[in-house]
Amino acid sequence: MLMGPGRWGTSTPSLGVPVRFSEINQMAALCEISYPGGNLMPELSYGSHFFMDLIEGQTYYIALFCEKQDVVFQSGLLQRRPSLLTQILPEAEKYSDTLFVYEIKDDTLMLEADVFSQKLVCYFNSSRSERS
Repeated sequence: MLMGPGRWGTSTPSLGVPVRFSEINQMAALCEISYPGGNLMPELSYGSHFFMDLIEGQTYYIALFCEKQDVVFQSGLLQRRPSLLTQILPEAEKYSDTLFVYEIKDDTLMLEADVFSQKLVCYFNSSRSERS
């Protein structure tokens, strides 16, 4: 799963992450996270080529609006894990405060969603307890 601020696939970096679908097409899920302080908001453009690529590539799409009262985003569950960024790309050290790569090795990351109620739950299904 790839998670990040604002709109992915934008040509305007001030709105989000300027990336082409071909650069992320191996992801099972893409999560656009709101970042109101930086004015970065998920903005799904149903007619865009990027969105059509997500659909055709069977990439699960999530728009996460953290400022909404009924949204619970527990980023600490991931942040307890070591980031593997510099092991994978040693030259990316300068990004290690903002870019994180986590391996979900001993766990299964589960996504369950109901499109009608607009409810989504993402959790670890593991043999060891991450929730303690």
